[in-house]
Amino acid sequence: MVLSDDALSLLRTSIRSVWALELLMLLRREPGRSWSRDALIRELRGSETVVQEALDGFLAAALVAAEPDGSYRYRPALAVLDQWVGEIEQAYAQRPSAIVREILGAPGNKVQIFADSFRFRKND
Repeated sequence: MVLSDDALSLLRTSIRSVWALELLMLLRREPGRSWSRDALIRELRGSETVVQEALDGFLAAALVAAEPDGSYRYRPALAVLDQWVGEIEQAYAQRPSAIVREILGAPGNKVQIFADSFRFRKND
């Protein structure tokens, strides 16, 4: 997998699940479109919680903008953010399992924290 350090950092810190990645790719494919949260839920067949958590993370990372009507649009605050998202999208298309491993292995990932709770320590 070939991701710049910055793109990898963005992936690990701002894309917390495969659902979130799919949501970001959907928004990026149609940057001129404003999406309601309900439309995103229907399009991805996701839950309200998963979609809202992803949107909140993307807002915090300055990848999307919230419109006055409550809809969301892909609008990175900096061109370099779009470049990094493009790198992630390309890597996901070429090596999806590698990107999924990065997402699931990211520090602070809930799935990783849960899995780590079952690891045995040497002194146990």
